[in-house]
Amino acid sequence: MKLQAEKQFYKLVVVAWLTFSLGSVVLALVSWHQLSARMNYGGQVAATRDELHEVYQSLLNLETGERGYVITGDKKFLEPFNEAETNLPAQFDSLVLLVHDDPSMLESITKLRADAEASISWQHQVIDLREKSFDKAVAMVSTGRFKIMMDDLRSQITRLDGVYRSRESATRREVFNRLFHANLVTLVAGAFGIGAGLLALWLSYVAVKHQEHERELTEARLRAEHSNQEKTIFLANMSHEIRTPMNAILGFSELLHADLREPKHRQYLQSIRSSADSLLLLINDILDMSKIEAGVMELHPEPTDLREICDFIRTLFSEPAMKKELRLECHVVENLPHALLLDRIRLRQILINLVGNAVKFTDKGGVEVRVSWEKEPAGSHVTLVIEVQDTGVGIPKSKLDVIFKPFMQAGAHREKEKQGTGLGLSIVKRLCEIMGGTGTVASVPGQGSAFHLRFSNVPISARLPASEKSSLTAEVNFNELRPATLLVVDDNETNCRLIDGMFAGSHHRLVFGSSGEEAVAKARELKPDILLLDVRMPGMDGGEALAQIRETPGLEFLPVIAVTASSLLNQENSLKERFSGYVRKPFSKRELFDELADFLPRHPKVESPKEANGSNEAKVAPETFVPAPKELISQLRRLIIEPWPAIRDSVAINESRDFAQGLEGLGQRWQSEPLVRYAQKLLNDTENYAVTDLEKHLGEFAALVEQLDRDTQA
Repeated sequence: MKLQAEKQFYKLVVVAWLTFSLGSVVLALVSWHQLSARMNYGGQVAATRDELHEVYQSLLNLETGERGYVITGDKKFLEPFNEAETNLPAQFDSLVLLVHDDPSMLESITKLRADAEASISWQHQVIDLREKSFDKAVAMVSTGRFKIMMDDLRSQITRLDGVYRSRESATRREVFNRLFHANLVTLVAGAFGIGAGLLALWLSYVAVKHQEHERELTEARLRAEHSNQEKTIFLANMSHEIRTPMNAILGFSELLHADLREPKHRQYLQSIRSSADSLLLLINDILDMSKIEAGVMELHPEPTDLREICDFIRTLFSEPAMKKELRLECHVVENLPHALLLDRIRLRQILINLVGNAVKFTDKGGVEVRVSWEKEPAGSHVTLVIEVQDTGVGIPKSKLDVIFKPFMQAGAHREKEKQGTGLGLSIVKRLCEIMGGTGTVASVPGQGSAFHLRFSNVPISARLPASEKSSLTAEVNFNELRPATLLVVDDNETNCRLIDGMFAGSHHRLVFGSSGEEAVAKARELKPDILLLDVRMPGMDGGEALAQIRETPGLEFLPVIAVTASSLLNQENSLKERFSGYVRKPFSKRELFDELADFLPRHPKVESPKEANGSNEAKVAPETFVPAPKELISQLRRLIIEPWPAIRDSVAINESRDFAQGLEGLGQRWQSEPLVRYAQKLLNDTENYAVTDLEKHLGEFAALVEQLDRDTQA
């Protein structure tokens, strides 16, 4: 903005300078032109006076010559007369030319000429009489007519001379004034020229200084960007180095929890897990703030049910709230749309930070979360309103603005503030802004705080969100997935032991490797059902190993799940595009199960004899897989290309029903029970309009085809 204002100022200065300079030049030209015109006019006036004097002198010569000849009779006295008579026509012509643009003067000169010609005619008569008789000539002169004529001519010439003398005097004064003005304007124009030069020098100086300033700012910005990039890379590397041992700490703690019987040992283990969770939370806060500051935080809007997020918040904070005997409530208005299109993960992160702070800084009373909405003019959008209120220690008024800044804390409860980074509320505010919302806070020390969030223009989603309740509460059992051979490749032996421990007692076969070269060799040898591949390994890394595996005939569609501790956003997006799946360290048993469930079909639970004897229900036989003909596999693979992707993404009921009926026909034709059951599952979803289940089951089609193909090759 400042740079734009400076440029505008320079433009105005240059325009003003050009205007004044051009005006000065024009005024100088006009002044000198007018001066030249007046000087020409003054010359014309002077020439007119000179011609009048010449005419007057010629008239005097006529009179003198005529009188001398009359008195003496000597024709020598007629020489001035003849010369004057010869000169007068030319003199009068010159006068007429000089006064031709002045009608009144032209009329006076014309009359003077006529009177002069009459006088010359009368004098010729006197001269002619003198040649005949002296007395007659004297008698004609004695009449006094010639004197009257000459007096009139003198009077006319004197009057005209007076007029032109006045004009000459006025013109002289005007020429002097115009000369003064012309000099003044020329001086001003010169001053403007000098000023323009000085201004040009100043502008050049300012431009050079401005360029230097811009260069310094650019260099500073580049240094800041480079520093910020180095910071991001450092944090990512630090995250990778920390997440790898954290994966072992959390993973083995989860496995060890089931084996411990002593309450004291379980308490120790819980302390380890709590400390590890806190450390992981600190790392995530720092990385999230780094992403926000670097401008690389991306949003991923998806259908979201606020009721499920409230259930998650209750589940997550119920235990710490119960330990402090706090009331934890989360209310959602009944008419809130079931699916809003927003970033579920980031909204959940916002609430985790707010509710976590509320629980941490509240010692009595409770924490309440209220979710409501407001209608907007556009019927397909709403304003989402979320309030988090507690009865905790409160925040001093002077700290209400400070708490939203990075690494700043209110200082109201110092012992508890030592447990965090001071980034939680800063992340809340920045995430709200990125999501197009606003966040405000009101607080009374000793009585509590209330955070108010508003997200305007939130679209209502036509698709329903997938429920998360099962992943929060259900116990993980890898035997629910069809028996499979898993190749696990990780250069960290601890991670391999962790995954081995997670699958202990399951019916899955695990084969381990420690390098990219081993991943390629064992994948080609074993043809596993799934490959869990670490990304960062010495020598050949996971990306290079994946490329070689994909080039191997028969392994083009092998599900390869990337396992990494990297937190760089661009690397994360790249991994999700290149690999079949993605798991980030540290991961839990549930997260690994959910990822594998996208590629392995569910395996019906087989009751033990004891369970069968103790139940009146019929025993469920293990599911058998009948090999499918290659012709069926070829047809199913063509369906994967078209039209399955469009149906999977749209979840349209009619198209899904037609697709399911076609699959059922294929299954019956080729006697493929798994395909028939899958098709009937889709038909049941369409008949009940179970959009969530339909979306989930449609997504399993590609994995089903791969499984049928593997069963055929087995």
